Parts: sequence; C-alpha cells; structure tokens
Amino acid sequence: METPKIEFYKLRDFGRKLNATIEFLRENFKGLFLCLLLIGGPAALLLSIVFKNVMSSFFSFGFETGSGAPPDLVNFFSLLGGNYFLMMLVSWLTINLIISVTFSYMKLYNEGVAKETSVGEVLRLALSKYGGLLVLSFITSLITIVGMFFFLLPGIYLGVTLSIAYPIFMFEKGGVGNAFSRSFSLIREKWWSTFGLLFVSYLIAYVVQMVFSIPFIVVYVMEMFSMVEELESSSGDPTAIMQMFSSGYMTFAMAVSMVGTYMTYSIPLIALGYQYSNLVERSEGRGLMNEIKDFDSE
Repeated sequence: METPKIEFYKLRDFGRKLNATIEFLRENFKGLFLCLLLIGGPAALLLSIVFKNVMSSFFSFGFETGSGAPPDLVNFFSLLGGNYFLMMLVSWLTINLIISVTFSYMKLYNEGVAKETSVGEVLRLALSKYGGLLVLSFITSLITIVGMFFFLLPGIYLGVTLSIAYPIFMFEKGGVGNAFSRSFSLIREKWWSTFGLLFVSYLIAYVVQMVFSIPFIVVYVMEMFSMVEELESSSGDPTAIMQMFSSGYMTFAMAVSMVGTYMTYSIPLIALGYQYSNLVERSEGRGLMNEIKDFDSE
C-alpha cells in the first residue's frame, strides 16, 4: 500500500478540480481503461448490436411506408418496440456499470491500493455496490424526469443536485437513503460550481467521443454512397438499407464507437468524484482531520 499521488479530501477551486481529473486520468489511464474495457466493454458491445438492429428496423419501416400512406403505429411499435426497449434497458445497465467501475477504481486508488489491485478486485467492489446503485439511479432519474415536466429548470436543478448522490453512495458506508438526503446538504451553496464542472467535463468527454466516432462516420458515409448507387441500379430496392446495417464494417465501426463512448463517461464521473471530496472537505474537514491523526501517530 502506498500514499496516492493525488490527495482526495482537499479544498480545490474550479481549475484545480479539472487539473486533478486530468492528472488522475494521466496516472491511471492504463489500469482504469483496462477495467472499463474488460468489465464495461462487453455490455457496450451488446448495446451496439441492439442499436444496429433498432436502426435497421427503423429504416426498414420507413421504406415500407414510403408510398405516402399514413404509418401504421401498431406495426411500427411491434417492429421497433422490443429492440428499442432492450436498447434502453442495456444502455441504462451499462451506464450504471461504468459508474460503479469508475468510482470503485477511484476508491481503491484513494486507499493506496489501485496500482496493486487487479481487474477482479475492481469487479468485486463494483458488483457489491451495483444493485444499490441501480436503485439509486432509478429514483434519481425518476425525480429528475418528473422535475422536467414542471418546466425545465426544476429538472436541471434536481439532476445536478442528485448527481452528487452517486459518489456519496460509492465512497461512503450509508445506503441509498443516505446518499439521496446527503446530496442536498453537501451541495448547498455549491450548485453552480457543480453544474459548471459537469458541463465542462461533459464537453471534454464529448470531444473524446468524437474521436471514437470517426470510424463509424467514415463507414456510414461510404455505405451511404454505395447504397445510393445500389438503389439507383435496382430501381429503389429497399433491402439495400438492410444490407448497409448488416455489413461487417458497419458492425465493427458501431462497436468501436459505442464502447469508446461509454468509456469516456468516466471523465465527468472522475470530476464529480473530486467535486464530492471538495464538498466533504469544505463542510467536514475530513482531510484535515486525517492529517492531524497522522501527525499525532508520529
């Protein structure tokens, strides 16, 4: 066990929280990337397959109703509904798995054992919190969605406030109820700084996601040109669109894009972790108390 290079419970301004996030990623890129790839990667890969089926069904239905007749919504939902529901379910499970793995790795790092740990240890810690995390995610998502119905601002306010509940649940011993109630007390007077940090970190993640999306964009454009030529030569045969989404190149490109996209979610999560530690230090002085204990023990 060794002292982590980046102190966790420490007062940081906006810039220092971003610097800590970048420094953490730079120091732990290999270990964290490997955990996310091996644990969250298969779920993201499954999602890319389901997404491909949804897109294929959607375009297929569009060609079938291209005669100008009004769309048959019953047939549409029967064709698309099952795959779409599965896509949303797998997406939700995958996002929460990424949350659990990222914060589990971060917790082990803060305890000074991240460099000694294995993917299996991160997986065990992540799975031990996963069930409760799903409950927390369902409750916070439901509350945020309800808030959105009362204009937009209540939903945004609740979404940012309850985002702190995730690191609280992962880093502390309390359960879902504690994470939910404690998020409101910790974020008091620091809502705007939390919102700003999430906005900037999500913007950084979006830029990185675009890199992973390049193979999909290239393959999609090439397949579209090929499909247009095939439609012209086959007098508008709609099966060309099905062939586009069933090609091996498209499957590979979508898999790279989906896996890369979900792994970049760790960037705002790490930033949120350092915002949590900043709020805890500001209100409780936990890092200062640890320093005092270490000083007394010498």
